[in-house]
Amino acid sequence: MRTEINKFGYLQPTSVSDAVSLLTQYGGSARAISGGTDLLYQMKNQLTLLTPSTVVDISQLGLNGVAYSSSNGLTVGATTNITTVKNDPNVNQYYGALASAATGHTVQIANQATVAGNINQEVWCWYLRNNYDCWRNGGNVCYAVVGDNRYYHSLFGGNMCYAVHPSELSPALTALGATLTVQGPGGSHTITMEQFLPGVSIVDGRVKENSLRYNEIVTQINIPTPAAGTQQAYFRIADRTAIDFPLASCAVVATFNGSNVASAKIVLGHVATKPIRASSAESFLSGKEL
Repeated sequence: MRTEINKFGYLQPTSVSDAVSLLTQYGGSARAISGGTDLLYQMKNQLTLLTPSTVVDISQLGLNGVAYSSSNGLTVGATTNITTVKNDPNVNQYYGALASAATGHTVQIANQATVAGNINQEVWCWYLRNNYDCWRNGGNVCYAVVGDNRYYHSLFGGNMCYAVHPSELSPALTALGATLTVQGPGGSHTITMEQFLPGVSIVDGRVKENSLRYNEIVTQINIPTPAAGTQQAYFRIADRTAIDFPLASCAVVATFNGSNVASAKIVLGHVATKPIRASSAESFLSGKEL
């Protein structure tokens, strides 16, 4: 069956503050767009609660690019595409977990999808994506609780919605201690990945797992310089490597003192409604020789 996208308004702001003003003016019926790989999917499939009447294009606001310095760490613009991150020499040299997380996408998606869009994307529960009236789509039920929940649903419980957070970059960014710069009507502020992804809650009347308000925009991601002796890795398990979301993923950032683990941060992805810390495993490894 052919699905046609409904008519929608298109606005092209000239600055981030202009974009925020437009999102505020439209009161939740507008959504920011840059790469659009997820939002256009939602619009083509006419998901009831998620389809905006207007899109605000932030792709031309100078929010792309990757910069690194030993003092300030890594700064990634929100609209930077994933291919740029994957190919950046500083990312590959100093942030191996992030580089590995950026490789788990098809070439077409990686060339188009943005970093902020990746961590802000909607869940891929098949009930939502097939326009069931679930919690995220204006209803008051999670069909996956008693229905088909074999792949993309939480192993660790949940609240209202049990779909897993789908971003591959989020576990790596969380393990690396990344912070986000967010701009809203009151100006810009900085939040941690944990504050951005607190788990499922109601934000502006919508059930979602991130805390971004309808009139806020992520402008950049900042990652501190890894401490001396840091090693890191990211692993994913998927049915089909190139085109499937992971069934599970894990990002590890460990600092060594010789061959002993001085500290470790282990973040599990695609198994819960947010990236979660494996705190018992972290404690077990601390001080151990590997």
